[in-house]
Amino acid sequence: MTGTPAGQDRGIHVSGHGTFTGNAQTGDHSSATFTSGAGAADAEQSAEIVRLREAVEALRARIRDLDPAELSAAEGTAAESALAEVEDALPDEGEAGQGRVRNAFFTVAGALASVASLSESVRALRDAAAPWL
Repeated sequence: MTGTPAGQDRGIHVSGHGTFTGNAQTGDHSSATFTSGAGAADAEQSAEIVRLREAVEALRARIRDLDPAELSAAEGTAAESALAEVEDALPDEGEAGQGRVRNAFFTVAGALASVASLSESVRALRDAAAPWL
């Protein structure tokens, strides 16, 4: 899990194709989970895009479960930004921006290369991103 050291500014980053409603809390021991139900747009997405989105979300979940000693806040922020870029590069109805997906994947892989416990999740993301690499 990545976090902000006590006493520093905290914020919430929301990306992707959803909206945020409800209460949000920040603090040393708080967490949040985003869950999206499959809508009409999801039903029209190719299997490759769905697989990549699922791999992104699975990697996010693994990052949240990390001990703070395993991943620095800077590395976690870089990885989250790159994961958001992977999602943003995938339009709902057609081909994805190949260069953007590739660059974002390499940023994620670079940011997480030193975290051995994430190697399987990073490999799954690479496999899912293969059509754009």
